[in-house]
Amino acid sequence: MIIIDRYVSRRFFYFLLLSTLASMAIFLVVDPIENLDKFLDREVPTSEILRYYLLFIPYIMYLIYPVAVLLATMFCIGGLTVTNELMAMTASGVPLWRHLVLLSFIGLILSGFMFWWGEAVVPQTNRERLSIWREQVKQSKDWRLTEQGQVYLQDGPGRVLHLDLYQPRSKTGYGVDLYQFSTDGRVLERTAARSLSWEAGQWMLKDVMVRKFTPEGERVEQYERQQVHLKVVPNDMVELKVEPEEMSLNELVRFTERIENTGGNPDRWRVDIHSKVALPFAGFIIVLFGVPVSAVRRRSGVIFGVALSLVISFVYFGFMQVGKVLGYKEIIDPWIAAWLGNIIFFIIGIILYRRTPR
Repeated sequence: MIIIDRYVSRRFFYFLLLSTLASMAIFLVVDPIENLDKFLDREVPTSEILRYYLLFIPYIMYLIYPVAVLLATMFCIGGLTVTNELMAMTASGVPLWRHLVLLSFIGLILSGFMFWWGEAVVPQTNRERLSIWREQVKQSKDWRLTEQGQVYLQDGPGRVLHLDLYQPRSKTGYGVDLYQFSTDGRVLERTAARSLSWEAGQWMLKDVMVRKFTPEGERVEQYERQQVHLKVVPNDMVELKVEPEEMSLNELVRFTERIENTGGNPDRWRVDIHSKVALPFAGFIIVLFGVPVSAVRRRSGVIFGVALSLVISFVYFGFMQVGKVLGYKEIIDPWIAAWLGNIIFFIIGIILYRRTPR
């Protein structure tokens, strides 16, 4: 890496740090103004409020990452343009595409890091944060720890599981009925058991009676214990509404497969799956867009640069949100819905670069 590359990289990371801190500060001021009264009305302890916002920070960093990268790019290259340094570099044989490649490479590395951040850190902190909100502000029970009565689950086409009672703490269900239906709705098999428990990563039935219905008649089999293969796991037994930001990519994929296996429509969740990759990758796309925009010589100062960056950010997130809504409504394919903003800004960035004076 030559001296100019190190100089540009240092400027970029300096402005990235400032942009991240400034964006987080705005977020951490606006949200308490909106929600602090809700905490106080429920008399939530100060320590829990502080813990809530500490757990909020990783998700804020994840959300503002594209904005911070855009601001860093605009101030880095825009500053070089205003001070004529970019012109001097170009005259010395360092063309604009060299800076574009350098910052794009940095953006790609940052995107990989933010993808890891969104998988390893954000889901866990969001689960804890939203648990505080549900239990202490909304004052709703945690269904993961509450006994469930009359549980019905579809375990694939033509297969239905019913439990009279399910206890999440012990991962045990009682009053078990497992039905297998034919395509025309006839009962082919009914398995009844006293209990269903999760043991060593598999479901085990106790005091089992299996009744199979064939054209020749009914056949009954009885077992003291019998292993049963189900597509559901203990967490599927509880009535917990989990948000996409509380799940990692693997958890979302598994959840989507379960919906598909039980005959549901998983397209809405597929949009969120693709968004898990599209949002971190936005940093790379934003650099491709920001470099040619900020390379145009301007005399409008810092305020104009900030305002332009914020407008571009709003437009970008607008495209991302519109794409997700169209995907949720099944108007466009899930992957297009999640990547719509990135695709549009990538195309515009290429066009702007080709038109940027060398």
